[in-house]
Amino acid sequence: MCPVTEMGHVAVRDPVYDPLAPAVIADPYPYYRRLREANPVYWHAVLDSWVVTGYRQCRQVLGDTTNFGSDFRRVGMDIPAARLSVQSLDPPEHTDIRHLLVDALHERSPAAMRHEVSAIARSAISSLSARAGTVDLVSEFARPVALRTICAYLGMDEPEGSRFEAWSNAIVRSMDAGLDPDRAEPGDRARAALSAMIADQLRTADERGFVGQARQAARRRDVPAAILANSLRAVLHAGYESVSRLLGGVLARLVADPDLLAAADTPSLVDALVDETIRLDGPVQADARVCVADRLVGEQPVQRGEVLVLFLAAANRDPEVFAAPDTVDLTRARGTHLAFGRGAHACLGAALATLQLREVLTGLRTAGVVFTPAGAVTYEPTATLRGVARLPVSTGSQP
Repeated sequence: MCPVTEMGHVAVRDPVYDPLAPAVIADPYPYYRRLREANPVYWHAVLDSWVVTGYRQCRQVLGDTTNFGSDFRRVGMDIPAARLSVQSLDPPEHTDIRHLLVDALHERSPAAMRHEVSAIARSAISSLSARAGTVDLVSEFARPVALRTICAYLGMDEPEGSRFEAWSNAIVRSMDAGLDPDRAEPGDRARAALSAMIADQLRTADERGFVGQARQAARRRDVPAAILANSLRAVLHAGYESVSRLLGGVLARLVADPDLLAAADTPSLVDALVDETIRLDGPVQADARVCVADRLVGEQPVQRGEVLVLFLAAANRDPEVFAAPDTVDLTRARGTHLAFGRGAHACLGAALATLQLREVLTGLRTAGVVFTPAGAVTYEPTATLRGVARLPVSTGSQP
């Protein structure tokens, strides 16, 4: 559930990397490899920023909030109020809002949440198994499961479908506003509208739920109401979009290679499959930072005010860290990838996203569900947050 940067810095056209080209949308990873081989800290002239694809360099920047900021105001940039949240603030402002969200996340016991996540996954899998004909695993499984789970986790009613979907889509598209500036304003309007919905929930939320606990903690820590609403909006949105896209990406892999799930025949191997598919199919392709003080990134000098686009999806396939990086290896050491970030801005919802994927994979194995491709897999035309648009299958059961 990891939250995506709200800065929207993505490359436009370049001899090595053109992010919205159809071939790149279909499979961006060979292009990330070309970027890394050209230079792991590559100057992208059209984007006017450094594109960072090396694991070591990405991890360096993620771990150093003193010299590399998520808050672009630190170098004098003007940021719309709707974008100021736990995602975009840096310490010390970031510290109080992150701590109160972490405290609220612990309001329910892990066992209780595991039970609820498992129940949601099992129910959806049961409905899926009973379906005849072609099923779209994105719109009819991944997205409703993710929305139901994040709303249960936050103790919120599920938002009204078409309106929420429109807001969510506008926010995702605006993450690529560097490619299409016309996407920026609709995205900010959607952020403001979704924050207003969250603010209404804050006024009426049960004190025992996540939102109510966050409200109480905000009073104790003197966190501004607008920052709290924006941050809860970011958690809700990431819990829906990032997780549904993670589930969709992993399901696409399993449809193409059903032996992967069959090989995960112990809880330990399921955990390994979860970790590897998050590394390979995590939806967050890139995150942005601004250089606050002149520094070396790896061996590359970077100056104050210059932007760095950290390609986490490229770092997760860096052969210096991951042998045979494009393959699933269930013996690989776990917990190394950067899909959930690192440092102060590491993903708040990493544990929940991991739990959801584990429960879905376990539920599919237990139910013996078999997927047969029933059409072409298509991808959303977005660069920063990758996602399967349509994954048509027919379902059956193991004999």
